[in-house]
Amino acid sequence: MLLSEDEFKSTLSSEGFLDVTETAENFDGKNFDEYVNNNLNNELGNMHIDYVYDAKDRSLRHVIFTTRLKNVHYVVVINLKNKIILGHYILNLNKEYGISEK
Repeated sequence: MLLSEDEFKSTLSSEGFLDVTETAENFDGKNFDEYVNNNLNNELGNMHIDYVYDAKDRSLRHVIFTTRLKNVHYVVVINLKNKIILGHYILNLNKEYGISEK
């Protein structure tokens, strides 16, 4: 499910996030892979996981993919407590922060 901007921003922990890219265990590899493969946006091209961040309270995880578009990331949000994928969001830092695409 594509998250709206408000839905995505509601998943940003006020306590912050921890970079667990090197240590995170996949909560359910099969479901995650199926979700990503079924929801990829063709406009983003080939992607790979760049970072994994867990909320400090360990309730949520943001899996961040790089895309072929500069400063545009595909983020999959996971509820770690319920072990479900909440949805995905296209994070365009160019638009969000006025970063030049060049």
